[in-house]
Amino acid sequence: MQQGNKIILVLGIIAIAAGIFVYFEASSFQKNAKLTDGKVVHVLGSSYKIQYVLDDGTEKILQGSGKTHGFREGNSAKVWYSMKNPDRARVSDGKKGGKKIVLAGFFAVLLGIYPLFMPKKKAM
Repeated sequence: MQQGNKIILVLGIIAIAAGIFVYFEASSFQKNAKLTDGKVVHVLGSSYKIQYVLDDGTEKILQGSGKTHGFREGNSAKVWYSMKNPDRARVSDGKKGGKKIVLAGFFAVLLGIYPLFMPKKKAM
């Protein structure tokens, strides 16, 4: 096995482990989280602010940033917030991201082991 294939294989295994961690962390967050609707109140470049209301009527603001967030001022957004700590909130459930990381890891592992199944060229 060549050095490059070993590196791709190891990176794939690390990506699978990271994806599984992200997925289970998001699952544990959702067990104690509540889903509510929020309203995008401010967008400037890659940063955004989303206002959301708790069950008791308290208004909170979630600040975040991301290059491809896709939020526009005035639009609604789903917000998951922790019932134990309502300031801890997310706009994504996180499970989808974990699944994508695991899938990329499996792809890298397949690329890493593919040469093992190729027939060897005979030296002339």
